[in-house]
Amino acid sequence: GTIPFAPHLLYPQVLDDGDPEQRKLGLYFGMVWLRKCDELWVFGETVSTGMKAEIEKAKRKNMVVRSFTTECEEVL
Repeated sequence: GTIPFAPHLLYPQVLDDGDPEQRKLGLYFGMVWLRKCDELWVFGETVSTGMKAEIEKAKRKNMVVRSFTTECEEVL
């Protein structure tokens, strides 16, 4: 019943992550998509700066934030 979307896998295919302006644009696009989501799922133990910003925005919007291990087991 869910549709996964991973902007961090999509935008580096069309934007240069090494170019600060294009990276900023990709992060912005991800935040726009986040507004359309009902939940944010976080996978793994490493939380990047971009992920941290997404988590904080989701919490401010009272979205459900779910965490999973790298083996896709939910952390409660």
